[in-house]
Amino acid sequence: MANRGKASLVLLIFTVCQTVSSQTLVEQDFAPVVTATCKAGFMTIKVATNQTFVGALHARDYRTPSCISYGNGTHLTSLVINMLANQGSPDYCGVFVNNKTEERSLPIAVRIHRTLELADDKFYVITCGKAGFKNARNETSLVSLKLLEKGKRVQEVYYSRPYTLRADISRPDGTYGIRVKSCFAFNKRNSSVILVDDRGCANNKQVISQFKYNEKLGYADATIYSMFRFPDSSEVHLQCDIAVCKGACPEVNCDDELSPLARAQPKDIYSETPDEGAIMASTTVYVLQPGEEPLIQELCDEGTIRPSWLLYLCIAFGLMFLIMLIINVFLCSAMTCACARTEVIEKEPSIIEDYDPYRSWHGS
Repeated sequence: MANRGKASLVLLIFTVCQTVSSQTLVEQDFAPVVTATCKAGFMTIKVATNQTFVGALHARDYRTPSCISYGNGTHLTSLVINMLANQGSPDYCGVFVNNKTEERSLPIAVRIHRTLELADDKFYVITCGKAGFKNARNETSLVSLKLLEKGKRVQEVYYSRPYTLRADISRPDGTYGIRVKSCFAFNKRNSSVILVDDRGCANNKQVISQFKYNEKLGYADATIYSMFRFPDSSEVHLQCDIAVCKGACPEVNCDDELSPLARAQPKDIYSETPDEGAIMASTTVYVLQPGEEPLIQELCDEGTIRPSWLLYLCIAFGLMFLIMLIINVFLCSAMTCACARTEVIEKEPSIIEDYDPYRSWHGS
């Protein structure tokens, strides 16, 4: 009985403290400061409050353990969301994906109370998308990463085939240059492989070549000699830090090899922040086995139509429609002429019947 009484007393004290803290936040106009960073497929959300926070931070409409974090009485509460989780999985938190812009958005709720929904709760939408910068013409230049095959972007690639990894900026003006560095590949299970080190040099020259830069057109290309994949998934995410320099970026001597110890030193790619002046860019591809059918059949890609026979089929239907239209015009014209002739023929006998030679005519 004594232990049960102590437990009830502790629970009562905790409830009272939580209620007092919630009332304090409400009375002082609850105004949290929300910041977020996106890296390696994870969104890290941090909420700073002016008072101690014992409420809840969670993805809106989702209160599963992977999608909620509770305040512990401090001024800072954080929540890590897996942006690559599929719908139906335990880690899915309702991330919206814009296929055109590759942006990922998440609505979140910052609640003063852990369980109750109050009128002073705050709601936000956090978006992770393509980062950009202002060029010399005061235009926003976006940084993107893509995988190319014969100059065309692909989202489904085949194992062991060569591909081109391109990092580029939109609206290049020749004033700013780029330098690609800290590239790595990873999957949903946080397995990662470093492709390019933080200097911008290939980590393994048998896997990927050095980046070649075109400062005028604003892009850099590297060749992946043989496409790879992870054993547990066909989905591969590629991410690079792209440094933007005013003018041409300084050249890096990649022939000066690092020591084996320095090259083998592990890096925490999920917690490290990009270098100052660097912008993160990422892309996702599906690696198929040779002979495997594509998962996504694209119809249009960069001005072309796939499959090619669909274009010829559309042209054939267009020609058939044009021929039928011309035939219909001729038929309608012929029927209109025939109807006009019938009216003339039916009208002539009426004129003849009006004349009777045996009728007495005045004036004869």
